[in-house]
Amino acid sequence: MAKWTETKPGEDLYRVLAPDGSPVDDQPDVDDETLRRLYETMRLSRVYDEKMLRLQRRGEISILSRSVGEEAIPVGSVAALQAGDWCFPTYRQTPTKLYWGGSLARAVAGLMGAEPETVDEHLPVEDGPPVNFSPVYIPLASNVPNAAGSAMTDALDDGDAVTLSYIGDGSTSEGDFYEGLNFAGVFDAPAVTVVHNNQWAISVPRHRQTAADTYAQKAEAAGIPHRRVDGNDVLAVHEAAREAVERARDGGGPMLLECVTYRVDDHNTADDAGAYRDDSQLEYWRDRDPIDRLEAYLLAEGVLDEAAVEAVEADATERVEAAVERAREVPTSDPQRIFDNHLRGDSWTERHQRAELRAERHGDNPFVDYTGSWAAADDRPLAALGGSVPDGDATEVNLVTAVRDALDGELARDDSVRLLGYDVGPIGGVFRATEGLYEEYGGDRVVDTPLSENGILGAAVGMAMRGERVVPEIQFMGFFYPAFGQFMYSLAKMRERSGGAFDLPLTVRVPYGGGIKSSEYHSESTESLFVHTPGVRVVCPSSPAQAKGLLAASIRHDDPVMFLEPKAKYRTQTETVPDDPYTLPLDEPRLVREGSDVTVLTWGAMVEEAVAAADGVAADVEVLDLRTLSPLPVEAVLASVKKTGRCVVLHEARRRVGVGAELSALVNEYAVDHLEAPIKRVTGYDVHFPGHQTEDAYLPDADRARAGIEAVLSYEY
Repeated sequence: MAKWTETKPGEDLYRVLAPDGSPVDDQPDVDDETLRRLYETMRLSRVYDEKMLRLQRRGEISILSRSVGEEAIPVGSVAALQAGDWCFPTYRQTPTKLYWGGSLARAVAGLMGAEPETVDEHLPVEDGPPVNFSPVYIPLASNVPNAAGSAMTDALDDGDAVTLSYIGDGSTSEGDFYEGLNFAGVFDAPAVTVVHNNQWAISVPRHRQTAADTYAQKAEAAGIPHRRVDGNDVLAVHEAAREAVERARDGGGPMLLECVTYRVDDHNTADDAGAYRDDSQLEYWRDRDPIDRLEAYLLAEGVLDEAAVEAVEADATERVEAAVERAREVPTSDPQRIFDNHLRGDSWTERHQRAELRAERHGDNPFVDYTGSWAAADDRPLAALGGSVPDGDATEVNLVTAVRDALDGELARDDSVRLLGYDVGPIGGVFRATEGLYEEYGGDRVVDTPLSENGILGAAVGMAMRGERVVPEIQFMGFFYPAFGQFMYSLAKMRERSGGAFDLPLTVRVPYGGGIKSSEYHSESTESLFVHTPGVRVVCPSSPAQAKGLLAASIRHDDPVMFLEPKAKYRTQTETVPDDPYTLPLDEPRLVREGSDVTVLTWGAMVEEAVAAADGVAADVEVLDLRTLSPLPVEAVLASVKKTGRCVVLHEARRRVGVGAELSALVNEYAVDHLEAPIKRVTGYDVHFPGHQTEDAYLPDADRARAGIEAVLSYEY
């Protein structure tokens, strides 16, 4: 059984107070005010946890992970921060915000299930905590790369803030943990990472997490110093954290603290620890309760007396009870709130689904709109959509040069713009899309990173949370798969889960598609994975002029954008492009070719193929370049198909569950009575992208597109 846990912590743990509350060596260097504040916060946290357990048992709140017996770690460490610093907690560190004056009522209302927007409306906070807090992280370890990005902002800009993050012992097994440490180490960022080691990851014990002697030593692989601390000694935690924070603020770089405690409670209120562990160890750890230890010291030193202890308990109880009553007064969230804070502005999809929900809530049938009129808001003709490329001095350039020019213009225009990625620096990227920018703007603005897609995206999110306009590059779409954790947990969801408190002005550049005869995973077209995810825009240009204007618009936007660049067209297509910076509207398609017989819906590299196919048939073909795949320009799509009565969707990606399937469904739902033929999808095949010799057989081209057009033109009911 001893192998499962650190039953009696070794003597390598730093300790200020013995378990009985007596000083181990010299008197702690902590003033009385701070001592009282540490004690009061831990006591408040304990009273809060006990009250929340009772509420959960009565069904008033959801599942809760408590901090009972572990309060010293979050309280002692967060107390080392100062105004302007940043904290990235997980669900086990509720006391961090309590120390800095966070609202108890807002916390309770959140546990009661109120949407963040409802909490903001009914429990507003005029002045938030002086320390900046991220939303609480549920997917463990995903906060560590974000915290590294936050700290990198200060390292690159010579800021003086320090970023503190937390991680459990089990989640040190996650890749995010090492990627975050590695980025912090490489950039010598002022980041302090606290491993909250309570020796159990739900039911999984230490020996199933690591063969290392300690969790702290994992920092050595990233070149980061570390220290092990008695996690039940709040003064030891505070002193170790204070030294780490001061070191980081003075330019000493990151540090990791492993704080060792024991989870005397269940993992959460849905767990029964008795099913998987021997509770004989609990007595040992309960005798080392962090609140009792500090209380004994404060009584012995005369900082508190028995009356003061009772007053602290009474005050905590009163505050928690008052917070619960205030939270109970918050009305049930309006179901329409579920649509809030995904993307700025609105879209046809959001308007229509809001109308469906409204009808459903009123007892009406939500599925009786067969025309899309419920969401109609834009009656401009198709030719008026998409904006126009401005006049003025212009140069004939290819697509990759247009991308480079857009990046150059935004770097020059806005000091908060920063490029991020591997190989984006001196060599200018593998496609030379950033060529010369490193020399022009320096390594603090055009930042070469470790080879880690998930780390790049995670760090970019942390930078964007700090107000940077970050443009990370992922070299090939096929390399994006490792980054889906950060894409889903942080990039796409941060604004929604924070109730709009955090914007992410972040544009991820991703070269996509085939046509370059490259090796495996260099030719992917998996845009449907991005499109399926709420909270992110997906933009795909089709020409040099479009690329320059859409990329500039994306970088200036406050929403996260996936910017998909058709790399097969990087150097095969040229166009006259204005020399000065300009933007083109997002969320609007471009009418490339007006027609009356059939509509071709397409984007990116396939636009050129669609035009060639249209030129080769004896019919009046309309070609609509969607440009934005999320949110889709549904009104324009329906308007075009209702006019022509026929529709072909042309895209490079696989057919099954591709964006073409969604477009086909939308047309069938809202324009079926206008169709004179079934919709045809002209796409790649439902196979993995093939090798060199058979790539051409996979990729749609003008001939395949022409066949699709001719098929719908010849169809007769």
